[in-house]
Amino acid sequence: MRQVKKTWIWIVVACVLLSAIVMITPRLWGKKGTDRMAISLSQTYQNPFGLEQEWEDYGIGDPYVLRFDGKYYLYCSTKDRRVGVKAWSSDDLVNWRYEGLVTEEAISEGAYAPEVVYWNGAFYMYTSPAGKGHYVLQSDKPTGPFVKKTDNLGFTIDGSVFIDDDEQWYFTHAKLNGIMASLMSDPYTIEPGKQLNATLGHWTEGSMIIKRNKRYFITYTGNHVFSKGYRVNYGVNHESPIGTYKIPENNPILISTANDFNGLGHSATVMGPDLDSYFMVYHNLVGRSAEGPPVRKLNLDRLVFNGDKMSVLGPTHGSPQEAPRMPAFRDVPGGAPSADKWEQVSQADGTEILLTRAATGNLYTTEYNFRWNVAKSSGLNSSLDAIFAYGDADNYRLTRVNGATMELSLIDRVKGVETVVASKHLPRGTDLAKIHTIRIESSSSGTIIYWDGLLKIEQTAMAGKAGRIGYAWPQGAKPELHYTAFSNEVNGSSDRHVIKPLPGTLEAVHADVEGSPVIQSGLTPDGSDAVVLSKKEDGLNFPINVREDGSYLLSVNAAKTSAGSTLAVETNGNIKSIKLDASLFADDAAWTKIPLGEFELKAGTQWLSLHGAKGEVTLRYVEASQTVAVPEQTVIKPTAVGLVNRFGGDPGWTDYSVSFDVTLKATTSDEVGVLLRTTNESDFKDQVKDAFMGYTLAFLNDKVVLRRVSYENSVEATSGALAFKPGQTRHISVNLKGTSMEVFSEDSHKPILTWKDPNAFLLGRVGLRGVSTAWTISPLMITNK
Repeated sequence: MRQVKKTWIWIVVACVLLSAIVMITPRLWGKKGTDRMAISLSQTYQNPFGLEQEWEDYGIGDPYVLRFDGKYYLYCSTKDRRVGVKAWSSDDLVNWRYEGLVTEEAISEGAYAPEVVYWNGAFYMYTSPAGKGHYVLQSDKPTGPFVKKTDNLGFTIDGSVFIDDDEQWYFTHAKLNGIMASLMSDPYTIEPGKQLNATLGHWTEGSMIIKRNKRYFITYTGNHVFSKGYRVNYGVNHESPIGTYKIPENNPILISTANDFNGLGHSATVMGPDLDSYFMVYHNLVGRSAEGPPVRKLNLDRLVFNGDKMSVLGPTHGSPQEAPRMPAFRDVPGGAPSADKWEQVSQADGTEILLTRAATGNLYTTEYNFRWNVAKSSGLNSSLDAIFAYGDADNYRLTRVNGATMELSLIDRVKGVETVVASKHLPRGTDLAKIHTIRIESSSSGTIIYWDGLLKIEQTAMAGKAGRIGYAWPQGAKPELHYTAFSNEVNGSSDRHVIKPLPGTLEAVHADVEGSPVIQSGLTPDGSDAVVLSKKEDGLNFPINVREDGSYLLSVNAAKTSAGSTLAVETNGNIKSIKLDASLFADDAAWTKIPLGEFELKAGTQWLSLHGAKGEVTLRYVEASQTVAVPEQTVIKPTAVGLVNRFGGDPGWTDYSVSFDVTLKATTSDEVGVLLRTTNESDFKDQVKDAFMGYTLAFLNDKVVLRRVSYENSVEATSGALAFKPGQTRHISVNLKGTSMEVFSEDSHKPILTWKDPNAFLLGRVGLRGVSTAWTISPLMITNK
């Protein structure tokens, strides 16, 4: 089993050291690497995982991870014609312990995609055995036993439950051409649904909704589990979990069709151990089992957020990656708290206080898990305080659970006087004898209180304040204290500190900064924030982990207002200045992806730095892709992947020219095409027709059409007149350089078609599209000029 390389003795020390290393901001621009603090991967994991007691010749498919009381519980699909659902537990998302079968109910035979939700003392499992409708099972523990509570509810497969801040439950499930969504009146009752615009253009499954920073994010998978092009998309909505989602341009966020790593999908999203990060778990396809079902493996990659934009740092495989970070403090105080971690204090009024000896910084996230001791908590004694920002006995903040009024209150205690800042009722039917969770986010933007994952109180005027955390309760009414933790990360701050894998994309806002760059919101089409470098001392420094030695094309997505400015790039202590010439920008777009050139990078951890050199540069993100040299001249006869769409060449090719002959043998309504800069190609009968990412240059009787294709999203970019007569052959040449594409006919020096793609595919191979007896296309001549 590939797992974290550490010992429990050193886990806290290692996390602190690694955090310190990554968070250090380089101070000496342009100096060699010896003048800058090194980055190391002291704790690692590697995709794919191999777990003990996986289903034989089946593995782990459709993974789902529940986080409860500081632990993680993994569930997966059951092999066909077997009974029971397997589960594993973990403290860190990497080291997994087999927990056995959590149910052996007869209806669990071939249980597809089991998901578990915790609510008010009960764990509810939703699964669709053999894809024949859904059942709800229930347990009082995440490890079962789960007992069948409903008859068959129907609703195809891949049911997933989301609970909103107003306590409304929602159920989503798979369907052809888009995810279905329904309201739930209780954990067992699903109302008729509506189809969402969350679609992958064909069969769409594996949905999940999370809410973060008042935004709903839905992820979904398609089209077929045996397709190499099985992938994950996402959408974002500010108003409703079952409204119309905006589908951002960086989709799909998870895809790989490489021979050794493909069929990625059916993901689930879970909060990381540091209380701030998020991770995506998903499977990859290994092949077909002897009995027919797919064989799959478990994978884990980091998610990062930038406004409305969500990204996967990956997919990664076959190389060590930074393991999920642990919180700065974590413990289960229980009935006998450790004296080296906790201080017990009794106040004059009889109040009992338990405080951590460690203190938070000014910006942090805390978590408290507890349940009432019913026998000792009644009447006036029915209260519990979750303390934070503790300075002394007279000065601290707290969230109070009042069992008499069933209210949750945010209270500020100053000089011994308590002021109730805000109060909200606890969810209807709350049983305080069951385990509940309070989560507090404290930052410069204010203080936010969550109850069992639901946002209940938000106080923007109460900015973060350092101090110890802990609990307080009336004398004699001690509650049962469970997992308690704090992290000096909040509201996605850990996204800046995580070591980013390359190849991949780096959001500008996720850099450690030099100088005083300015973050701008509301300017980008995808709702993400951008960074402005306006002074020479302004810089962005990314801690990165390069998969292997090689040449990498670096590009930046820059605002058109950056035209004419100069950007300096530092890799391996070497600096290269690149002018963002106005000719590189698309004419009709506010933002353009600009290639900066190829850079030699060594495998392993290092810094990648961008610095303002001249003028003002506004950046959204940096992209790094491994390249392969284009041959000086070669002839390609595409035959790979499929019959309708055939491919050849190398996906690492960047700028090149393609020339070929096109012949129309007879008048036809058919079209044929040449494929350019394609990657992630797939061929499977049960998926979208154009299963690749790249460009199609399509030939019709009287014109040529350039389309931008990303699986289900195919958009006509531009077209040009080009008439063919039956029996006529035309010689066509295409020049691809950076974001620009030019198409020429015969020996003309004037292009019949030109286009600059503001979000260009900058690398990829070539191919042919379509099968027609009326058209022929010669082999493709590729040159690096």
